[in-house]
Amino acid sequence: MNWRILGTVLVGVLLPFPMLWLLASAALVPGWKPTHAQQRDVIPMLTPVERQSALTYGRDCETDADCDPRLRCFFSMVLHHSYCVDSRCMTDSQCPEGFTCQTYTSDSGKDLINACSLVGDRKEGEVCAGFTRERQYGCEQGLRCHYRCGRPCQPDDPTSCPEGFFCQDLPTGAVCQPTCEGRTCPEGQQCVSVGPRISVCATVHGENCQQTPCEREQVCTVGDYPLSPDEVWMGCRQPCDTQAEGPFCPEDSVCDLYRCRKKCTPGDSAACGPGFICKHRTDELWLCESNHRTASSD
Repeated sequence: MNWRILGTVLVGVLLPFPMLWLLASAALVPGWKPTHAQQRDVIPMLTPVERQSALTYGRDCETDADCDPRLRCFFSMVLHHSYCVDSRCMTDSQCPEGFTCQTYTSDSGKDLINACSLVGDRKEGEVCAGFTRERQYGCEQGLRCHYRCGRPCQPDDPTSCPEGFFCQDLPTGAVCQPTCEGRTCPEGQQCVSVGPRISVCATVHGENCQQTPCEREQVCTVGDYPLSPDEVWMGCRQPCDTQAEGPFCPEDSVCDLYRCRKKCTPGDSAACGPGFICKHRTDELWLCESNHRTASSD
């Protein structure tokens, strides 16, 4: 069984951006407590001449060992692969217009890399993608993206974040993140946990399995999406593995991305439940999925 991928599913917080799944896993680890993030160094920018002399600059990589010692292996959410690179900025003034200098971790997680990130439309507290080519997924000017957009803050100063936010200390820099604990949500919304200490008021589609526990073999999944900031899709899902022997999903379901998902009939979303629709997966397979807004539907 691919335990790394299955572990992501077992987290129960299915985020839209793969690089952030590991962060969400801490939310359900027994005994997990927030601590001050370990300070790491940002690797420096090289001069144009130094970049030319680094034979592995821009080449594909799997680990830092594949790169020149002055470079690090970095996964780009824009290019969807890892390559050897140095920091590309230290301040916003070193980025093109419409971009801001943000800090990311290298593939190894041991070092930090600065890169110019597109300034976008996501507001404070909304889901975001930190390294993206689409404005609709980037944060507004002055905000930093760590799963959700937030202003920089001081971990030892609670007043450095606005009301309804707390300061989350991270290796890439402390950022204000939303919380609705102890607060009253607007009518029709519920306070839902979407990450380590992070919670938001949202309209819940499906079963609120954070209030009603799932059956023994199931896990609670929560899906939240950038273009639907005030909505979440929840439900109990059974983990599965297509390489395992024997049945692993109910008869009306199929194993897809290491979780059992309900099959449906094209044009008939009634069986999927409120907030979910029957979507095309392959020519012969249609599955119930959340009806959250996407870039193409805006």
